[in-house]
Amino acid sequence: MPSVKAHDGVLLHYEVRGDGPLTLLFMHGWSSTGSYFDETLDYLDLAGLRVVSLDLRGHGASGKPDHGYTDEQIAVDALTVADAVKADQVVPVGFSMSGRFAQYVALLAPSRIRGLVLVAGCPASPIPLPEATRRDWVSRVGDPQALAAVTAMFITRPVDSAVLDRLGRGAAMACETALNATLGLCMKESFADRLREIRVPTIVVGGIHDPIFPPEALRDAVAGRLARARTVFLNSNHEVPIEQPREMAAILEAFVAGLG
Repeated sequence: MPSVKAHDGVLLHYEVRGDGPLTLLFMHGWSSTGSYFDETLDYLDLAGLRVVSLDLRGHGASGKPDHGYTDEQIAVDALTVADAVKADQVVPVGFSMSGRFAQYVALLAPSRIRGLVLVAGCPASPIPLPEATRRDWVSRVGDPQALAAVTAMFITRPVDSAVLDRLGRGAAMACETALNATLGLCMKESFADRLREIRVPTIVVGGIHDPIFPPEALRDAVAGRLARARTVFLNSNHEVPIEQPREMAAILEAFVAGLG
């Protein structure tokens, strides 16, 4: 399994599919791994594409440090993986909390970003997640079933139980520091005042039944702050890539085709 060391020595695990000239860099959500996108990738036409799926620091097979859980460091980690696969330019695909991190990648290295895909994406401004919810979710560390139950809370369409079991096992690999710190980051920190700097084509994909980031929130707090963003909403909940993988793959194909 390929990996690369971040500048602070943390091992970053990633996987690669395809060998096309355009690289999509998939960044997963809270407590997950790069394999979260497998169902979508099974439908994605890889002609002309290379897909790189990253395990964020503290998650999956990547290192579990007690530091580095900041917007900048996670964005630097993503670019480190891009360097490892020799991708001069990438299209970050950020799901949920990584919608936030993908936007920071675009701020940090604008010349290296061809476009942005933000799926049920966390805004760059703080989210009103109750502290009791944060404590509850973090308390599930290391428990596959309890963590899979968090994912199941935000599913409307049928998802195979084997998929949820796989996601739960992956989520159980995340360390407590990562779970706590990344949620805290999304709840308290903001770089929304810098979003005017992002000028790349962006598509914001959401689910019409998503209680975390409902359509109006994605329109206003995410797409509305980006100069070249448009929105697409599917008949799903928060977990778009596993609820409607075929439709998500089609959206990705259309978006990258439009990039030329």
